[in-house]
Amino acid sequence: MWKKGAEEPSKISWVPDPVTGYYRPENQAKEMDAAELRAILIKDKSGDAK
Repeated sequence: MWKKGAEEPSKISWVPDPVTGYYRPENQAKEMDAAELRAILIKDKSGDAK
């Protein structure tokens, strides 16, 4: 039984990840490292505090 809005596994395209070179589902979002996200958020806040 499939969830509503979910694609069938046979219809999901697998593409090579440009960073790792391993294949991943095309509809999978890039995972962001917590440290990278924190650095982006801190950088954005420091720019607004002028």
